[in-house]
Amino acid sequence: MDIYILLLSHGNLAKEMYQTAELILGNIENAGYVTLPSGTDLTNYKNEIISKVKEHDKVLILTDLFGGSPFMITSQVFGQKETAEKMEIVTGMNLPMVLEVVSQVQNGNTENIEDVAKIAGQNGIINLRKKLGELGG
Repeated sequence: MDIYILLLSHGNLAKEMYQTAELILGNIENAGYVTLPSGTDLTNYKNEIISKVKEHDKVLILTDLFGGSPFMITSQVFGQKETAEKMEIVTGMNLPMVLEVVSQVQNGNTENIEDVAKIAGQNGIINLRKKLGELGG
């Protein structure tokens, strides 16, 4: 199944996440981003998301913030019959999440990819002092 990872955020964060993932992983063929700079026409933004969703069998959308504009607009797209079945949305996008999801999809591991995103995002948050304490440091 063709799974596409779409990164969405306020400003250019999604683009920067994508470019950083490419820096670390090399060429990425199964992912993209849509930026939302200040002053963007939200109808055009929504139409760009719809277009990306319709191009693929399944789309995992990672957004930066639950309740933010990228999330709210994507939720509207999710509410449309012709796109809802093709989409999964996970919020709280961070670099560990993006790297793990892209890696898994590139390796053909697509089962429960939205759960992979959530777990990788959570596991990527580490307090060094506490981690060192766990290691006996």
